[in-house]
Amino acid sequence: MTAVSEDTIVRNRILLDNRAFKKCFLRYVSQNASGKEGEVNQVLTDLSQLEVGLQKHQLIHDMNNREIQLYEEEKTRIEQEIGKGREEIVLLKQRLIEVQRIRANKLQYDEVAQKINELPSRNRSIENALKLRTKIERLKADTQSIRMKRDLRRKQLLTIITAIHELQDTITEDHEQEEERAMEEKLNEEAPTPSVQEEEEEGVLMEDELSERRVEAMDLS
Repeated sequence: MTAVSEDTIVRNRILLDNRAFKKCFLRYVSQNASGKEGEVNQVLTDLSQLEVGLQKHQLIHDMNNREIQLYEEEKTRIEQEIGKGREEIVLLKQRLIEVQRIRANKLQYDEVAQKINELPSRNRSIENALKLRTKIERLKADTQSIRMKRDLRRKQLLTIITAIHELQDTITEDHEQEEERAMEEKLNEEAPTPSVQEEEEEGVLMEDELSERRVEAMDLS
């Protein structure tokens, strides 16, 4: 027997109350034998109660499926956020490389500016060098800002990954608890001992069947 069929059997046993079904069946058989109107109404009442129980268990089953669906949607959303975070990190790395390249160029420009300072137009060269240094300082500030953003993104990514693991652990724990409760309910469901009234009803039913057989035998003879 496969695992799927076993799960189906366990779920059906949980959804269906065997005791209520057996009680309803016995009352139906007894009603057919006696033909009393009161027992017919009681059979209908038992069927209504059985139907209400089935609807209740179906609602619980649908609710559990909905919770699982919400967990999956939340997991998908977090995974999408992680993907966006990774894309942003890649873009920040590319920007950092570009800034570093610009900084290297500025350093080369600074070296050129130092050589220009040795030329006759010294004052203007110094002014240009100061401008270059200002730009370099601004680039340094931009680089520091990018690094801080990158570190922040890394921390956010770690937080999201931790949240995913916690969510997965929660889902696994919920599933295990559901399986344990189902197993406990299955073990606690024992066949009920027939009451004295049920035994008397079964005895009357057997006597009626024997009487019908005797009448049929007499008609045949």
